[in-house]
Formats: sequence, C-alpha cells, structure tokens
Amino acid sequence: MKSMPIAAAPIAALALILAGCVPGGSGPAPDSDREVVTDPSKMGEVTVTVLDTFTDDASPIGRWMTSVVDSFEKEYPNITIERQSENSNDVNSTLRLRLSEAGAPDIVPANQGWSGVGDLAASGLLLNLDPYSDAYGWPDSLPDTILQQSMATSDGTDIGQGSQYGMPINQGAFVTAFYNRDILDSLGLEEPQTWDDFEAALAAAKSAGEVPIALGTQDGWPASATLLAIQAAVGDGDAIRDFVFAKGGDAASTGLEDAAAIYQQWVDADYFTPDFAGVPSSDAGQDFVEGTGLFTFWYSGFLPFADQEQADRFGQFILPRQDGGPLTAVGSSSQNFSIAANSEEADAAALFLDWMASPTAGEAAMDNQIIPMFGSFTPDTDSVMLNDGIESLNAVTEANGYLPYFDWATPTMLDALTVNLQLMFDGQGTPAQVVEAAQSNYDEFRSTK
Repeated sequence: MKSMPIAAAPIAALALILAGCVPGGSGPAPDSDREVVTDPSKMGEVTVTVLDTFTDDASPIGRWMTSVVDSFEKEYPNITIERQSENSNDVNSTLRLRLSEAGAPDIVPANQGWSGVGDLAASGLLLNLDPYSDAYGWPDSLPDTILQQSMATSDGTDIGQGSQYGMPINQGAFVTAFYNRDILDSLGLEEPQTWDDFEAALAAAKSAGEVPIALGTQDGWPASATLLAIQAAVGDGDAIRDFVFAKGGDAASTGLEDAAAIYQQWVDADYFTPDFAGVPSSDAGQDFVEGTGLFTFWYSGFLPFADQEQADRFGQFILPRQDGGPLTAVGSSSQNFSIAANSEEADAAALFLDWMASPTAGEAAMDNQIIPMFGSFTPDTDSVMLNDGIESLNAVTEANGYLPYFDWATPTMLDALTVNLQLMFDGQGTPAQVVEAAQSNYDEFRSTK
C-alpha cells in the first residue's frame, strides 16, 4: 500500500464556492425529452470524457480508477473512457465555468453539498439523472441514505432531496476510530465493542501514561472529525439527516450538544494530545502512525501509513453507539460524479456511472487496499487493517446507517463549528453555544432559500 497523505479537508465537505455563471452550448434535448438508452450495443463507438481528481496513478485511489476504467472498457469495448485528472483545487475553482462552455467533460466531479450538486444543478449545469436512476434501478441497488447525498432540487432550495444529480463511486471513507494494536495489548484490552468499552480504554490509557486520543487542531477544521464521530454515536441518525437536508427538526434534535459536551469532558480529562490546539493535524497523524496515542479519529484511508506492514499494526472501527444500537457512521464516497447538462454522450456516461457504483468497483477497492463505500464484502484480504474496515462497512450497510457530514447543512457550517469548538476548548464557550451557533448559521442560510 502506497503512503497516503492526511486529507486536506473532510471528504466533499470543503468544496470551493463557485462563481455565478449561466449554462451554454447547444447540448442535448431537455431531460423530459430524453430517450434513455441502456443497451451498450445501441450506443455505437463512443468516447466518454471523465474529469477526476485522482492525479496520482500510483496511489490506491489512482490504481482503483485505472482498474475500474480497464474493466469497463473490457466489458464494453465500443466505449472508450478518456480521463482528465487535475487537483481538486483547480477543479473546484473552474468547474462552473467549464460546465458552461461547449466541450465540457461528459462526467465531472461535482461534490456532494451546496457548492457542488446544489449550486450546479440549480444553475442547469448538471444533467437530471432520474431517468437513468429508474432505468438502472439505483434506488433498489444502492442505500437510500447514500443516494440522497447526491440529490438536489432544480430550483436551488434543497439538497438531499429532489432529483438525482450525481452518483457515488463504490469507494469511500467514514469518520473512523483507529487504534494502536500494541498499546491496546499492553493495556490488556481488546478492540472496544461498546461505548463503555471505549471510555474505559481512554481511562486505562491515561492511567498508563499513554495519550488516549491523538489530536491536532491548529488548522481548525480537523476538530470536527472527533465531533462528528461522537455525534454519530450519540445522536439520532434520522434527525441528523433531516436537519442537514432541511427536512425538519433543528440542531438541538441531532445530538450535537451531547456530542460537544462529551468532547469537552474528554478535553477536561486530558484525553487528547497535550496542547492539541497548537498541533497541526498532519503532525498529530504522523505521530499516531509512529506510535503516539492509543486512538485517533480520522477518515478511513487517509492516515499517512508508509506501507501495509505499518498499517497492519493498527486497527479501525466505527465508534459504537452509546445506546448500543446499530452502527451509524458519517461518510461519503471519495468522489461524487455527475453528467454535464450539455453532454452528447449521456447514455454511455450513465453506464459508466453505474459501473463505478457496482460491486465490481467495490472489489477493485479491496484489491487496492481501500474500503468500498457500500455493499457486503468478505473481510478476507491479506491486510488486517483493511479487514477491520470491511467489517465496519458491512455493519453500517446492514443498518443503512450512513450519515451525511453535518456541515453540509450550509456552505459555511464547518466554519461555524470550527470557531465555536475552539471557543469551547478555551473556556469561552459551552456545548449549548455550539448548538446555538449551528442553528443561527442554518437559519441565516435557509432564509435565503
């Protein structure tokens, strides 16, 4: 397994806000007039252009993409996939403009959330995929809690509902609890199976002079990973989804205050890296993989392990729910793909979207030492770390426990959480004020819709 860098931002959570523009180009017929073709033999010899952000072909996700393209072209030799790979900052800053021009890529990585499918769909730049969803049976084959992450209304009022404007790939990341196997063994403990087990392990690590949880929040937003992991374990999943996707409820109903209170209790108990507010998240992650800290919360697949041998000295699991119920976990596919509204090859493009979300693509993820996003897979790889992730995936899939990122609720929610968590850690704020700030941010944004 190649070394993977610490992620620069939560997956799909920090896409740049794109400048306003109107769609252009002649394009195909309107969605309502489109005749959907799913038979590849009737598509002719076509080339589908795909814009992605997998710039390192030697990385696990780069190898995954290569494998998926190769298997697709082998299955459908009349369809050629032509990739254009660029870094995410360049894609996010230019995507709106590119989609407004003739000759845009057929498939583009429009992130989940407001600045991705929400904004671009409302501007008429993305193809409504509902006809393809019906034709391919995506609602029957994919979890509804995953599909809704790529939905939006064409009038720009809502995300998470309306029509399908994107598709996840069958590779992704959850906000995950990682642990050092050697330290856990030295404490005479096993992987926590319950919330009480986890808190007992924190106390045992502290008593033994170990850092219970590696954490660095100098760069601000990484504080949210721990908060979201706790919220997923103590909050109500339906309430979280309803709030994020504006289907009802408020921030107080999501378990946010309880999560923030537990977070602060752990801070007060000195369960985190000393002076964590001054430690960059990349340093905390590097220290953790080198042996400092019993646990850390991060995104599966995004810790800087040098190789599989090092990674397998660690384990991973989804934080057990405090109430003992089925697992709920925050996560999304590592890329959400949409079809440009002016694509001339929408039928072949939709077929490739279907392939990237298939069990075949999930198996390709495991072959490249990264976890799929949905489905049931056998944890029988030669990596114990990867097998842990697959077991968690199976449990979340069985419970349909996928949760969206809380900060998807508004384009600036992550900033609101970051600022108010820092105030709370400094003794200048409270868990209740974290909730108040989140609700205020939400109300201000929703007033514009």
